[in-house]
Amino acid sequence: MRSLGILVGLAALLGVACQSAAAPAASTPVANSPATPAASAQPPGAAPLDVVRVGTILNASDAPFYLAQERGYLREEGLDMEVTQFDGAQRAIAPLGADQLDVAGGGPGPGLFNAIQRGIPLRIVADRSRAVPGAKFNCLVVRKALLDSGAVRSFADLRGRVFAENVPAVLTTALVERELQRAGVSPQELTWTVLSFSDMLNAFANEAIDAGVMVEPFVTVGEQRGVFQCWKPTGDMEPNFQIAVLLYGPVFAEQRAEAARRFMVAYLRGVRDYYRAFFGDGQGRAEVLELISRITAIRDLSLLERISPAWMDPNGSVNTASLRFVQHWYLERGDLTSEVDVDQIVDPSFADYALSRIGRYPTP
Repeated sequence: MRSLGILVGLAALLGVACQSAAAPAASTPVANSPATPAASAQPPGAAPLDVVRVGTILNASDAPFYLAQERGYLREEGLDMEVTQFDGAQRAIAPLGADQLDVAGGGPGPGLFNAIQRGIPLRIVADRSRAVPGAKFNCLVVRKALLDSGAVRSFADLRGRVFAENVPAVLTTALVERELQRAGVSPQELTWTVLSFSDMLNAFANEAIDAGVMVEPFVTVGEQRGVFQCWKPTGDMEPNFQIAVLLYGPVFAEQRAEAARRFMVAYLRGVRDYYRAFFGDGQGRAEVLELISRITAIRDLSLLERISPAWMDPNGSVNTASLRFVQHWYLERGDLTSEVDVDQIVDPSFADYALSRIGRYPTP
């Protein structure tokens, strides 16, 4: 039987999109904060920049927005960026639908699918984060003593164990439940609890929990403390699992389509700088790490150097099969009343336009 513990607020660097709606919404304009420098003065007679309203949760996955701003990619497209900070990605969905935001990142969770079912035509326009094989940004971790002793060797050995989620039914749990069922274990044979990532560290140390899906930097910190080990990276359980997507609001996508296309050009240029720094030849890595230290709660550059970065597709493609899998899982859980047609809500036209301008980025 699932027993839910206390849900603590979202970590500022959460890479996994959360579906919690328990806490009151929080949004704070931060357009002119040090992490988001205001646009420099326009030359006399220059056309005014078209402002795009972007919602962020100030985690590492937001880096492409700031790279596009600070490196002038937005300005080259005649755009500027106004940022509003939220305490969780799902908080941005309602403002997107109400034309209070133009762009935001979000997880493919019940909040997104239910909003679309209610007639809010949000668009999934590009990848924001995927779990690729070998990457440890998202990882199923197990208490180190259980691995060292051989008590846990397979998913069947999780029967009777205590499993922690950062929010109830976070999307990565879909993969865990699938692997349990393949091993002949019903999810009901585990005890489920809800803890923030920081509280999970203490719970592992106190042997109060046995397994859970963690994200960076908590994966690195927990391994350094010797309280757990990354046992199954999410991308090894499901290659290219869609963790988060880039969303456009309906007014931005339909009534300001030209600006929306140009924004995608600048955004993907920022993604490519990020990708090159962490998954390419390493160029600009120090500068990107410094930027991440300004826009997240991690100020320790030495820690940032050690953690595994989130993977983003430099061409913006979305794994629609992954979206269908997760949506069906939520439907089976009762979190959705019906499924939406993924092909109708994923709109690749903006990324296609950007690729026509900047070409495809070669990936392995």
